[in-house]
Amino acid sequence: MKTAHAVVSDPVGFHLRAAGRIVKLTKTFNSEVTIRYNGRSANAKSIMGLASLAAEFGTTVEIEITGPDEDLALAGLLQLIQVDLAVPENTP
Repeated sequence: MKTAHAVVSDPVGFHLRAAGRIVKLTKTFNSEVTIRYNGRSANAKSIMGLASLAAEFGTTVEIEITGPDEDLALAGLLQLIQVDLAVPENTP
């Protein structure tokens, strides 16, 4: 099991677009991924669960990953949440 904290870089926080990008990434991994914020948790493969966390820009979320590709999954999620969400998906 791996855990880490990430600061939300999306200017509007975890909304449906950001949640969709997280789900798209986590579904490429075999590991189970949970994201926690403000006393609540969500399966990172559930768009509605992530959006319901309502994590705002600049806040910190906790990521917990368990599984065979947890190192790769953690690295990818940290990059996405802390950096890539700040850039619209269609931007080169």
